[in-house]
Amino acid sequence: MAAVSSGHERQREGQAGHVVVAGVEVTYPVGHYEIRSYVRSKLVWTRVTGGATEALAALKLAQKRANAVALADDAGVLVVEGSVRTGLRDSYRRFVQAAINRGSMESAEIYKRTLEEFLDGCSKTYADELTNEDVTKFQMQMKKRGLSPRTIHNRHMSLRAFLLTLGYGIKEMKEIAGKAPRFDKTLPEIYEPVALKSFFDALDRDYDKLLFSMLLTTGLREREAMHLEFVDISHARRVLQVRSKPAYGHRIKDAEEREMPLTAKLVKQLLAYKERHPDARLVFGKRGGIEDAPDGHLLRRLKVLVRNAGLNCGTCSTCISSKECEHWFLHKFRATCITMLLRNGLDLRSVMALSGHADLESGRRFLRPAGTA
Repeated sequence: MAAVSSGHERQREGQAGHVVVAGVEVTYPVGHYEIRSYVRSKLVWTRVTGGATEALAALKLAQKRANAVALADDAGVLVVEGSVRTGLRDSYRRFVQAAINRGSMESAEIYKRTLEEFLDGCSKTYADELTNEDVTKFQMQMKKRGLSPRTIHNRHMSLRAFLLTLGYGIKEMKEIAGKAPRFDKTLPEIYEPVALKSFFDALDRDYDKLLFSMLLTTGLREREAMHLEFVDISHARRVLQVRSKPAYGHRIKDAEEREMPLTAKLVKQLLAYKERHPDARLVFGKRGGIEDAPDGHLLRRLKVLVRNAGLNCGTCSTCISSKECEHWFLHKFRATCITMLLRNGLDLRSVMALSGHADLESGRRFLRPAGTA
């Protein structure tokens, strides 16, 4: 129930601030109206801004809301009061866009693929409707599609990250998401020489040849490559420096600068490319170097080149659904580079310094016998 009270029973006609309460005239310098209602068994007073007209309108609205809550309760429907409900679709788009704004294009692609599948199979509209059953159903969908346990685990973790942006606390998120699916830890995937030869033979643009040669021979991370500038390269010493770029809002991982050696072939490619683009600041700018802004679509560029070259495996789930093979991704160039350095006899500590790994265990994952993938 809701009722309106002014604290004054009636106002004395023609005299503002004078009211009669229980037959006694009282002067109030300032008066206001309040809505009296109950939250469960607790009496609550809510102040109303305005005069009698606004107070009556607020009273009618409060009564309508109370009736709606009562009807919903009878029907077994949950009503969330006092806040705007969080829509899953709008939140998903903002979540993906936030990753794009950070320059994490590969993460954005993974989030997009994961959440589109989750929401397509979920009947819920608002965040407060989600339950653990929705997450379990999503995992079963992925298993039926034949996705690997590791892929299911990774997509589950992406979903957990999304849930946290919906306003859930850590405990609530864990109750909805449940435990992450287990998987056998495997060695990082690397490209085989035959696949790399076919890929590079299919490239016809200098920009693409330089980009993927750089990724393969230096093991740069995606964002490190995106923000690489020509001033970071010493042709005389044949090294490039990996460092933060405040002007672009980019900070290197673990805040540790490092230098990477360059092959003579790569230095030659860089010099030739710079001669053709003398005014370029970034090595890998937007639209294939046409714009002097970080290219945030390196992963998409790779997927299109692989598809056009006829190198899609044709059997993975993404080949079938979107024509973008899941076995070709940017981090695989980095894994291949690190693995080859170790196979060629460089010690683990030196490889970690070159690749920017601060954790010894992360570096150990790349140790494998030659000839195994």
